[in-house]
Amino acid sequence: MADKKKMSYSKVETYEQCGWKYLLQYVEGPYISTPGIALDVGNMIHDAEEKIANAIKAGNPIDYVSIKNGIILKSLEIEHKFPKDWNEVDKSGRYYKEKIREYLTKNIYRLENFMKAHPTYEIVGAEIPFNFDRFDYHFNGKIDRVFRNTATGEYICQDIKTWPELKDEKELVTPLQFVVYTIALKETYPDILTEEITCQYDLPFCDATQNAGTKGFVNRGIKKLEKLITGINNKDFKPHPTPLCYWCTYCDNNPNQPKDPNARGRCPYFCHYTKERQKDFSVENEWQGLENHQAILENYLKNKGKKTV
Repeated sequence: MADKKKMSYSKVETYEQCGWKYLLQYVEGPYISTPGIALDVGNMIHDAEEKIANAIKAGNPIDYVSIKNGIILKSLEIEHKFPKDWNEVDKSGRYYKEKIREYLTKNIYRLENFMKAHPTYEIVGAEIPFNFDRFDYHFNGKIDRVFRNTATGEYICQDIKTWPELKDEKELVTPLQFVVYTIALKETYPDILTEEITCQYDLPFCDATQNAGTKGFVNRGIKKLEKLITGINNKDFKPHPTPLCYWCTYCDNNPNQPKDPNARGRCPYFCHYTKERQKDFSVENEWQGLENHQAILENYLKNKGKKTV
């Protein structure tokens, strides 16, 4: 295990999203975290849900007052940090303050109510760490929440997402995140069958859960994972510019791009999409192979008035 290279779902997701971003973030480095309101709000809600789950698991009273006060204080920090994003309406037609207010007044009690509605369920744990070896890599990570139905032996694996709306059903067919989590659970509990694991996205801001993974999704997902890992091993780091570039660490179009000089001027292939130009899917430069990258980068930096790196 010590000789195996480390891998995680987040790395695989990054590579699937864009090979060039994977190269910059995980191969060339250094790793740079990109600030963003979605990340901060997500961490805040995850922290609250973890505290609630741990209290229920331990049989202790849930200190909602303390948890709510923590959310209120953190929300003020986030509003100050991202004032523009805080005051923008999302796809659900709501502001962040509206979603958080709804969470504080109603949705924060969802897990407690869920457990009451499912008396045979027990909480196995929250933020459960895992490790397993696959594809000559050592995978590690954490699962947000796992339940066990004591009446049937079934396990329910949940990932908490602060999405503003439900996921399109087409995106729930073969979720790679749950492929990784299912492998991790089977490594932890060798006697469990794949059919005894239910995967769900828990969506506090939607007051809903969505089952993820259709029949056979684990086998399909393993084949997809293997293909992505092969691409990484073959050093196929072709960029894949999409509107997601707007939130990328290395996209100079990102208004929240880190000030770290290692983040700037390293990707001349980004998509021109912004929140103000939502129909502009043109790219800064077309990919012409690694052999032409340096010339393209130098020309990009020259046009931008930046010093060549």
